[in-house]
Amino acid sequence: MRLWLKLIWIITILVNLSGVIWFVLGSTANFQRGIDLISTVILLYLGIPSILLIVVSSFLLLKKWSPSRWWEFIGVLIIIIAMLLMTPHLYKNVETNGWLTEKIRTDSIQQTPDGRFEYCMELINLFQKNSSARLYLKNTQTLEEIRIHLEFPTKEITGVSWGDVNYFVKLEPTTNSNIYILNTTEEFPFPNEKYEINILEKTAVKINNQ
Repeated sequence: MRLWLKLIWIITILVNLSGVIWFVLGSTANFQRGIDLISTVILLYLGIPSILLIVVSSFLLLKKWSPSRWWEFIGVLIIIIAMLLMTPHLYKNVETNGWLTEKIRTDSIQQTPDGRFEYCMELINLFQKNSSARLYLKNTQTLEEIRIHLEFPTKEITGVSWGDVNYFVKLEPTTNSNIYILNTTEEFPFPNEKYEINILEKTAVKINNQ
């Protein structure tokens, strides 16, 4: 096989393989979630054909096969062109949120009764293995933003009802200006949970319901 054709073929295999790997990582959020319907369709129409072409190409190259007829040469060019055409679509259809960046959904913004803070609950990477929850606070005077981790078994959440307005938590002040009590509402998958929020230390401690 001519050296230039072999080099182009090898480079094409590596480029196409990188596209397949990137697509698999992106569609599963680095294996943190199951593949969805749209990604499954893309995998069937682009991913699997790419893998087949990669396997066939690698086999022929390892066997040191060389096209000796014009139609064999044309066949190799078609394989190379097909892999190059599929690769950009594999890259383009990948979402990076949920693994390279956080995928955040929140309930509606509220204000504490004392007017000191605006707040909401942030659900990060919901329906994934790396999901978590935290309380978002914004000081209405200084505009300082605070995020406090909440110990919820978010991996167990299988569904959340979203409306135009959602209130998953209620935050109530106490006699201590740095301490608030957080209660989850009936709209949240884990209702009637109670936490002591320490603004100064940025901690949330669960309070056992009596």
